[in-house]
Amino acid sequence: MKPCAFEYMRAETVEHACALLTEHGEEARLLAGGQSLIPMMNLRLARPATLIDVGRLPLTGISIAARSVRIGALTRHCELVENPELRKTAPIFAEAARYIAHPTIRRHGTAGGSVANADPTAEIPGLLSLMDGHVEATSQSGIRQIPAHELFRGAFSTSLKPDEMITALHFQVPAGTWGANFLELAEREGDFAVAAVGAIVERNGDRVTTARIMLLGADSVPVRAQAVEASLIGAPITDAIATKAGADVAAAQRCYSDIRATADYRRHLLAQFTRRALLSAYERAGAAA
Repeated sequence: MKPCAFEYMRAETVEHACALLTEHGEEARLLAGGQSLIPMMNLRLARPATLIDVGRLPLTGISIAARSVRIGALTRHCELVENPELRKTAPIFAEAARYIAHPTIRRHGTAGGSVANADPTAEIPGLLSLMDGHVEATSQSGIRQIPAHELFRGAFSTSLKPDEMITALHFQVPAGTWGANFLELAEREGDFAVAAVGAIVERNGDRVTTARIMLLGADSVPVRAQAVEASLIGAPITDAIATKAGADVAAAQRCYSDIRATADYRRHLLAQFTRRALLSAYERAGAAA
């Protein structure tokens, strides 16, 4: 199939893009890498009257500070894998980005586009939730900072306003000694995830000082297992503790069934991935000390 007829416009600047969004409203969609939008248009799942091409705007690049990582909205997925400073500072980005589709898609798809698309099992939205991140949403009214827990409303739905565009993503990096792990299962390599878990553990000696657990496949948005995170503080993570954490995570999730997996199977995956991710993150944090 081919998409419905649409008007194509190329934005010359961020300001120009915002002006076009204001002019055309809800009938307009931004075109960046096009790896999600174009297939959806071909299948008539998206029918924008106007496409605003922002692919050539200067919104790329990765900046790393002591406690944060800033990623330009048009940064390609492959850069999250290949950037040497990011691989050294926060290797979980490369670990998660390797699961994104296939090499060709990683060369064209953008970090900001993935977040704006809000696929329920997409890796970049999951990382944004795991790392207590937020987005810069720019419009003619200025820049609005939207935390991850306020951004994602449901499957393919965000709190972005029709005249806003994502210009950057911000991720918080733990202050102390930390490790992380990201695990995912798909039917085939590069397919949409059936379920995934990301974990971050910060430790002081043997004691856990911070724990973060993010789940994909538990709901229509990335989910943080905050009650389980809190239960891990102040003690080592042993196999028994990690196993209980996984069981507690799974028990608290409703999950959903679809053509790829039942809700029960997703809960099983979340339990196993949580256990493995916590043990790995805890071990890596110890190795980094």
